[in-house]
Amino acid sequence: MPSFSTHTLRCAALGLGLGLLAAQPALAAPDCGWRDPGLRAVLRPGASFEWRAGGPPERLPAAPTRIALWGDSLTSSRDFIDAALDAAGIARAGVQPSFIQAGIQVPGLRLPLKSACATPGWQTGYAHKEMRKPSWYGKGLLGMRSGTPGDSILLDFRAPHPDARVKALDIVFEKPQADGSLMLAIAVDGGEERFVSLSRSAATRLHIVPSAPMAALRMRLVSGQLTVHGFEPVYAQAPGTILDTFSVPGGTLRAWSYVDERLVAATFGDYGLVLVQYGTNEGASPRFSRSDYLAYLRSNLGRMRKVYPQARCILIGPPDRGVPGATREAALKYAVVHSQIAAAQKQVGQEQGCGFWDWQAAMGGPGAAARWAGMQPPQMQKDLTHLTAKGYQLSGRMFGQAMLTDKH
Repeated sequence: MPSFSTHTLRCAALGLGLGLLAAQPALAAPDCGWRDPGLRAVLRPGASFEWRAGGPPERLPAAPTRIALWGDSLTSSRDFIDAALDAAGIARAGVQPSFIQAGIQVPGLRLPLKSACATPGWQTGYAHKEMRKPSWYGKGLLGMRSGTPGDSILLDFRAPHPDARVKALDIVFEKPQADGSLMLAIAVDGGEERFVSLSRSAATRLHIVPSAPMAALRMRLVSGQLTVHGFEPVYAQAPGTILDTFSVPGGTLRAWSYVDERLVAATFGDYGLVLVQYGTNEGASPRFSRSDYLAYLRSNLGRMRKVYPQARCILIGPPDRGVPGATREAALKYAVVHSQIAAAQKQVGQEQGCGFWDWQAAMGGPGAAARWAGMQPPQMQKDLTHLTAKGYQLSGRMFGQAMLTDKH
């Protein structure tokens, strides 16, 4: 089983220290019920649904563009990728996900939802923090587990616009034992709860079909133990672009060492473009070695490419990083490491059929972090590691113009 850490309920937009990362808006009710004023417009007392356990993933409507992004905190707030889409001429109003991470409690992670809520008993597991094998993570690289009766999750799907509705939803889950007991209570749009028994079943998918396209769903654990790996919505209005963002604050590419390829293959993921943005957290290691990093990159990127061999692939190197208060050579400590990481990513990317975008070079090369921090308005935060929202937006536009225009 994956190792999990406990997080408390997040009921407002939060920041993460100097990172100033926008967290997912959360509903105020501590039981994740229907009392939040923001949900009044969707309440339908007669709302109902049908369900089944198991079966293949729902086939999504055709979309001309299908993109997946894996990375760390630099892309988890969506400022970067949203600006890149704008630069590529992709209308954000038509962008929807095919898979939503089980990351409701993760600070700094912005999910493609209007709002979300999880009660305090849920524990979050991170693939990049995992130490034991075998482990079972899907492509979202996160899992939420609870064995506490009454623990609830509520998802409001009204994004990117208030008229968005879901006509079907698959919940990707795991039980500790296939023949173990598990009972859920589920309601859609404030309708009456319906009990869903998943006992003595080896299924890892729960398929929900509302009687009318739904805006929100609430799931309550009645008995048993449950790990949720993610949610696969099918929207009533076909998307113009599918964008699945799997970036996790603190994330590293080593997370792919703990991904179960069978679980990924069982979820819908026909991507035409995969973006892989890592390097800053790897470069912070005091024992960083370029040769070790090359081996690490070949191994973990190879696992990802095995799952998505046909997709166009782009590696996004780390931005420049400075050392606050340092001068001369000491100020370039991390900048030099990031240059080595960029060179390694370019090399391994060519080996594995991936393009490469040098974020550090786009900023102006080693030492650019201090210059970006001195701009008005600042494009880099005072820690010289994280960019400001405007800095991410500027970077995203540069990336979109360089790598996505007329190529997506």
